[in-house]
Amino acid sequence: MPSPASPGPTTLLVSGRLGCQIGVNRSDRPVFVDSEGHICCEHGERAATIQSWINTERENPGTTVCRPSLCDCANLDGLLTSYNVPDEKRPVQSGSLFKLCGSLGNTEIKANTRPQRFVLTTYDGHELWVQPSGTIVCKHGNSRKMLNKLNTCKAARFRSSSVVKCVCRSLSVPRRVGSVFAQRKPLIKA
Repeated sequence: MPSPASPGPTTLLVSGRLGCQIGVNRSDRPVFVDSEGHICCEHGERAATIQSWINTERENPGTTVCRPSLCDCANLDGLLTSYNVPDEKRPVQSGSLFKLCGSLGNTEIKANTRPQRFVLTTYDGHELWVQPSGTIVCKHGNSRKMLNKLNTCKAARFRSSSVVKCVCRSLSVPRRVGSVFAQRKPLIKA
């Protein structure tokens, strides 16, 4: 069983899971361990999820199967290996998502006079940002509720003149088990 000297630094993977690189597979792609001790691909997807997509694609040749992820892995190389990563070496989220993004060095901007930090880009190309309160917003500082209002009523008027009428359609937050967006104790508001 491979056992790395030390897992790499904590990274926020595109599935929303925190991961530390623990190896490289036969396809020369990084392999990560998530906060729950599961082995993940470079996109943060676990072997069972990837295998279900592969099976669906095999059962439906010639059709496009929608993967709700940026993951394009076509095999499970390195994901079924036991790496013996002790609990204390796994990535841990402590505190708010805003602080986590700051510690990871993510970009910080101000929108509507509020600071916000970049979290990740989803599979459908939307950028997710987080405010200090934990609210997930688009790059323009609009929450899911505000985006719904902007999309249903194009002529909507707002009390605040600082509301940016953007064309962001929605906030598709990845809801994977073990994701920073799907904690047992909610850390953020969507």
